[in-house]
Amino acid sequence: DEPLPHAPPAAGAPGAARPESDLLRHREELAALRDVLSRRQVPDSLTCPISCDIMLHPVVAGDGHTYEREAIEDWLATGARTSPLTGEPLPSTHLMPNHHARAIIAEFLQGIRDELQGGGGGGAL
Repeated sequence: DEPLPHAPPAAGAPGAARPESDLLRHREELAALRDVLSRRQVPDSLTCPISCDIMLHPVVAGDGHTYEREAIEDWLATGARTSPLTGEPLPSTHLMPNHHARAIIAEFLQGIRDELQGGGGGGAL
């Protein structure tokens, strides 16, 4: 006999998830974050030169430049072996985490969280 799969608690029972309210809260937090970011200049050094988005998993490529991991992996997956920025051949396709960039980005995002909490946005992002 196989054990029965664990069933989630019934709606309203202690420990039951409230996905609708969690989703609503998450959407409100994202809207508040987008509003703050639209009013705040994001330094180019915190954005990926491929995706133009704030990097969450910055890595250094063989050209010495920092990219968002997923963006540069997608670039390399196309068979490209050149720098997305310079067009020069990459000496290596090895990617190294950029811990310094990640720390700076975390500080920047914490400042936005603090601004949201101070401005009545509330909630953790």
